[in-house]
Amino acid sequence: MPSVPDTRSSLQQEVQAVCIKLVARRGLVAGLSAPSAAVLLYFVLDEEGMLPTVPFWSWFACLCLALFIQLLVDAWVLVHKPDARMLQRWPRINAATLVLVGLAWGSAGWWLQSPSPLFTMMLYLVLAGVGALVMIVQSAFMLSVVAVELALLLPGMLHGVLGVGRMAQYVGVASFLYFCLLCLYGWVVHRQLRHGVRASVQASLLNEDLMAANVRAASALEALKREHKQLQQALQTIERMAHVDELTQLPNRRAAMAELKRLVEADATAALVLLDVDHFKQVNDNHGHHAGDAVLRGVAERMLACLRQDDLLARFGGEEFVLILPDTELADAHTLAQRLCDTLAAQALPVEGARLPVTASFGVTPHHPGEALHGWLARADEAMYQAKHAGRNRVALLP
Repeated sequence: MPSVPDTRSSLQQEVQAVCIKLVARRGLVAGLSAPSAAVLLYFVLDEEGMLPTVPFWSWFACLCLALFIQLLVDAWVLVHKPDARMLQRWPRINAATLVLVGLAWGSAGWWLQSPSPLFTMMLYLVLAGVGALVMIVQSAFMLSVVAVELALLLPGMLHGVLGVGRMAQYVGVASFLYFCLLCLYGWVVHRQLRHGVRASVQASLLNEDLMAANVRAASALEALKREHKQLQQALQTIERMAHVDELTQLPNRRAAMAELKRLVEADATAALVLLDVDHFKQVNDNHGHHAGDAVLRGVAERMLACLRQDDLLARFGGEEFVLILPDTELADAHTLAQRLCDTLAAQALPVEGARLPVTASFGVTPHHPGEALHGWLARADEAMYQAKHAGRNRVALLP
């Protein structure tokens, strides 16, 4: 049974990747701006005249080294696509480098000790600001927040334990309380940030799913359109086959009967010509059925060339054709039938290298008002047989 992908796990990995990129971008900006706070301490020490008494440059070098390591970690994340291994290892690596940064900042309380109240106040204000900034930057990962804040404020807390005097105790208690406050506020920000990132990722994934669904729907619609077009073409082909004679490409008996029925129901003025190719059996017997088919096609082509646009010539069956002439009187129908008869007899049809003389017998009759269809057809058939009995190759009228 194929395994089903864990959607929840995939969502968590995507949220983790977004948070890593977010923290790396924020950390890169914060790391580049951090030395400015150290420069501020330099100017205060210089103003107080205590710069020669403290190892400021040694402390500053350690701070810059720790910041440089942290910047390398952030830059490496930004130029690489997070994979499963990075998602697991980066939070611990980031926390470890932040411990170095926190210790570098916090050690200022030991390295830069001064009897000046102004510098002491400025120092702890800078450390408090750094702690707040790091908490905001690293709030996506509580491990990093706890690690950096503990490393940053640990020297102050130890100063309260190991130092002498009430001021040392105040500094220790204040450091501990500030540590707890930053961790608590960091947890609140962490929850809110993670919730926001998760909602954003879910919306992005949903949007991707919707776009993919739209693409699939569009593809399905195109497939349905193609199938619909093919069905329409098939229906047109079937309809054409149902109403067109395959050999002569003329309307077939069904189409002719439908037109005759329409004229009868409308009680319209019309004439009907029924014709039969003379001695057609002999053509099949002497020259083969291929020749017979060629004769039928040739007869259809010659007659079509003499008809009006509204006239309907159809193959009625075998060698028999029917010509429906709407809005035509008997005299005009007789004239047209005679012209068709003469045209067929005037020139032999070329059939498979030979020329075969072809004639036909025509029966012409008009439609009588109120006359039924079968009666009209019966009179046309009778007229055609009169032409055959009279010697063929002629036109017979039956008013």
